[in-house]
Amino acid sequence: MDNDYLYYQGRIREAQRLRNEALGQILADGWHGAKRLVARVARAVVDHLLGPSYSQPR
Repeated sequence: MDNDYLYYQGRIREAQRLRNEALGQILADGWHGAKRLVARVARAVVDHLLGPSYSQPR
């Protein structure tokens, strides 16, 4: 095989690996943010319905 071909194949694989790693991190960050948002909304609803003394400590 041609050395240039092997070089570029390696570069492509490395770029794909980095892309997949970045996408995984973006998804993990988004999931974490969504869970925090849901918890905040739930606390706000409890505060609104039952009063601030019933919600869990922050």
